Amino acid sequence: MANSRLTRRQFLQFTGSALGATALAACVAPAGQPAAPAAEGGAAGSITVAQDTPLWVLQTADFHPDYNAFVTKHIEEFAAAKGYAVEIADVAGFVAGGAELQKIAAQVAADDAPDLIQRTLSVPQYNQLGLIVPVTDLVEEIIAKHGDTGARQKKDLMVDGDWYAVPYHVRSDGGWARKAIWDAAGIDITAIKTYDELREACLEVSDPAAEMWGFGLTVNRGGDGNWMVHRILHSFGATWTDETGQFVTLDSPEAVQAVEWMVDTYTNPKWEPMLPPGVLSWTDPTNNEAFLGGKLAYTQNGGTVYAKAVVDQVPFVDDIIWDYPKGGPGLARFFGLGTMNFGLIKGGKNPEAARELILSFFEDEPMKATYKVATTYALPAYTNMWEWEEITSVPNSIAQKEGALDPAGWNGIAFPGPGTPWIAAVEAQNFPTDMIAAVINGQSTAAESVKQVAEAAAKIFQEMGAPGTK
Repeated sequence: MANSRLTRRQFLQFTGSALGATALAACVAPAGQPAAPAAEGGAAGSITVAQDTPLWVLQTADFHPDYNAFVTKHIEEFAAAKGYAVEIADVAGFVAGGAELQKIAAQVAADDAPDLIQRTLSVPQYNQLGLIVPVTDLVEEIIAKHGDTGARQKKDLMVDGDWYAVPYHVRSDGGWARKAIWDAAGIDITAIKTYDELREACLEVSDPAAEMWGFGLTVNRGGDGNWMVHRILHSFGATWTDETGQFVTLDSPEAVQAVEWMVDTYTNPKWEPMLPPGVLSWTDPTNNEAFLGGKLAYTQNGGTVYAKAVVDQVPFVDDIIWDYPKGGPGLARFFGLGTMNFGLIKGGKNPEAARELILSFFEDEPMKATYKVATTYALPAYTNMWEWEEITSVPNSIAQKEGALDPAGWNGIAFPGPGTPWIAAVEAQNFPTDMIAAVINGQSTAAESVKQVAEAAAKIFQEMGAPGTK
């Protein structure tokens, strides 16, 4: 990976986590005073955790309350069995409304870092700032027991041959459909392979008078909007970057065609009956709310929408089916599922106890319990676990095996390359969705918008140390 020429201030500005002057001063060790190294752990069987420096774990509070409670309980029971003092903090509470990278960078620089974070980590960003340490030996030990990971995990979590986070489980993602609605129209939604076909089918099942809309997908700013833009671009054969992740490749006829397709979808009166009211202003929770409220026949979302349906026992929960995301004329079938991970934070006082805790999750009993508690939301990150009954007996779980293990390892905006700090910065700047908005709002043509965004992306690449252009 190319070395960044950016200061921490510049990097955090690009990634949407700009620091104030006081915090920035804490993020850079004074000249001649390197940041404190991680505390040394004891030998196996002699690990100690002091009461005044407890094992400090940052836990993500996800959409699934039962899942969150299970993870917390496992950590508490592990610590109790070992006699370790432990402190568990919710990531959102720890950040307290600020920027995650900012907060953790400041804690590391102040020699007061948490030991472990459970998170869908952006390894390129964390690693670029020196906030996490390699965990290659842990991942290799787990792989030896449970089988290899998918291609997506290697792209997301490895840097220069080393693992910088431990995959805990795959997080369900993709299309979600109301089977009865599609069956009533005589359409097998899972047999549809392209977004063109999906668009036609969604129009057919829509009934605005009954408040049922087929196409519950947005291109507005946010995670869901970015995901949609990436899928359409890649389905037309366009990419943001090359296989090395070093060069911007967006400015292409395929990208222009993809943008024109998206603009047509949201502005052509033909498609209006399938579009929910206000779809172009949706934020990330909106499609969840609309789908769970019984207003959508189809949406794309993380498995949290299904998990929420199960937890809340919505009336049609048994009618929800998972659907492999569609493709297009340039790339017909491609996918990959991201993971919930464990990362060891640099400078934590209890690295060996944190390593023990990570490995404790990968005994068969707690892993099977994870899949039972968070059915279909949590899926295997390791190949052998796909054969477990907890997965094979649940149709919406086993259906995702092909996508999770897809050798393409589709990883969103970075595809077909690995994740890098510079492509993460491009996404953090909302370039994908803003590119579409500029055309919808009449500010530019599709070709102009693609070219402008490609040039802006290349500038970010170059300022962060990548070539950007050939």
